[in-house]
Amino acid sequence: MNFRSLPKWLLHPTAVAVMAAVYYSTAELGRFLASTPENVTPVWPPDGFALAAMLLLGYRVWPGIWIGSFLTNIWAFLDKTNAASVAISIAIASSIAAGTTLSAILGSFLLHKFVGRGHLFERPQNVFKFVVIGGMGGPIVSATVGITTLCVRGMVPAEDWGMNWLTWWMSNVGGILIFTPLILTWSQPVLEAIQDVFALGTAGIRQKRKLKFKYLKSLSSKVKVAEFAILILLVLAVGKIAFGGSYPVEYMLIPFLVWAVFRFDIQGATLLIFIVSSIAVLGTVKGGGPFARPDLNQSLVLLQSFIGVVVLTTLMLYAAIAQRQQVEAQLRVQTQQVKKTLQDLQQAQAQLIQSEKMSGLGQLVAGVAHEINNPINFVGGNLFHANQYTQELLALIKLYQKFYPQPAPEIQKEIEAVELEFIMEDLPKLLSSMKIGTERIQKIVLSLRNFSRMDESELKAVDVHEGLDSTLLILQHRLKSNAENASIEVIKKYSSKFRKIECYASELNQVFMNILVNAIDALAAKRIKTNINDVETLPRIEISTKVLDKNCVAISIADNGSGMPEETINRIFDPFYTTKPVGKGTGLGLYISYNIIAEKHRGKLKCVSAPDRGTEFIIELPIRQDNS
Repeated sequence: MNFRSLPKWLLHPTAVAVMAAVYYSTAELGRFLASTPENVTPVWPPDGFALAAMLLLGYRVWPGIWIGSFLTNIWAFLDKTNAASVAISIAIASSIAAGTTLSAILGSFLLHKFVGRGHLFERPQNVFKFVVIGGMGGPIVSATVGITTLCVRGMVPAEDWGMNWLTWWMSNVGGILIFTPLILTWSQPVLEAIQDVFALGTAGIRQKRKLKFKYLKSLSSKVKVAEFAILILLVLAVGKIAFGGSYPVEYMLIPFLVWAVFRFDIQGATLLIFIVSSIAVLGTVKGGGPFARPDLNQSLVLLQSFIGVVVLTTLMLYAAIAQRQQVEAQLRVQTQQVKKTLQDLQQAQAQLIQSEKMSGLGQLVAGVAHEINNPINFVGGNLFHANQYTQELLALIKLYQKFYPQPAPEIQKEIEAVELEFIMEDLPKLLSSMKIGTERIQKIVLSLRNFSRMDESELKAVDVHEGLDSTLLILQHRLKSNAENASIEVIKKYSSKFRKIECYASELNQVFMNILVNAIDALAAKRIKTNINDVETLPRIEISTKVLDKNCVAISIADNGSGMPEETINRIFDPFYTTKPVGKGTGLGLYISYNIIAEKHRGKLKCVSAPDRGTEFIIELPIRQDNS
């Protein structure tokens, strides 16, 4: 059952009836427990409940306040002598009820206007406004209307109007200061508990009780419950001494209120305010304690002063602590935001620097490729003619040797000196080697141009396999063997079902470069020739491509290196994270690669690895980019 799910026509009358019953019952209870011999109640609890109801439920519960006040006063002032006296009694009760209702409405309106609908006790200035506006301002109306009504009826002498008005006003102030904070702070947990009773059912209640019992069994909760119990016992003991004995130590109760504020938050503080105030009121009514005086008004002034000090000190202290906690929380949030902003700026700066470096490298590579391409084309083009001319010259020499087998001694001597036979045999091989070298240089130039892709910075269909091959060719010097390290075997398993995909070619090549460089670095230990025991331990990189569906392809780059633990995999794409020694890496390569794949190409970049199992990077890319 949810109270908010009740029909509107039933919800409002229910709230009014409950408010009327609460007002009447608290009035009778207060009159029964704390009435003086002069039939004056030092604290009037119903006004505290009325203001709290207005603040919690709104102005719509005003009929309940009026009804409760009317019932309370009609039994107090009812004169059954005749019909006229009954009518007068009804008029008196109605007038006093109207003043009480207007007082609650005025106090609630002023608090809403000058404080707002929330955070009533979370700022010192709000607490001060509550005490002055709600606690002292609102009761002016009820005291004025009530005493004036009684004076008009002749029940209070006109010359005693001021003294009786002060008594009425102070009792209302006491009720608001004690009970309104208590109800406002405890209403939420109490309503939640009632809601649970109706919403959970028997089984749910049992389960929740088990959870609460389990919580109460924990060490921290036991300590806190015991601490609060000790606090209450100490308050009762000091209260007994102050208001049941002859020792004026009533202000020794204030440190206990401070204790409650620091340890038990606003709910514990308001509960302790209620306990301390109740001890003070009951002790004073019975003629005990430092505030008991022969003059009733003097006693009330002293008692209400004490209650005011207790309430104001406790709530002000809590508000100051709460405001400081709010400021600290806001400061923490702002600090986190500043840290995040600084981190974002550092990442953006590093990424911009890296992008500029790659852009500069691309321009340099493109420029070098262009400058090399012109002379190498000149050499390559002329090699064809040089080879042709050489063959013709060699044929001519052979023809001379055929018809002039016995040349002059000087010519024969020169032939032997220059080793003509060797030249005729080696020159064609020399030209062939030059042709092979020239073709290789042309392939390198083409690979450099393909890698840089300076003319293809926009989205377009590009051969992925060509980009992989170009990257491998640029890294060829790192793949080859040397005196200490074995070469890295590269296994290509390219799919024949696709070649071109829509992408940003230069940036995709940058991703290939970053992943392949990491793979080569991961194989550093395996490349040492002294560590190679069998074929299985040979360093190896396997590159494969395949079609996943009609608009998605996967590119896998795997090595058989040492692999990575899970904690490294979880951070592998974080900026500035690197497992390489200081100075060997920036920690931005894979971070930038991830952004290029995920954000710019709307793809996925995943890492699969385990210790001693190698590492595999899987790139999933759409074949066609959706520009929408």
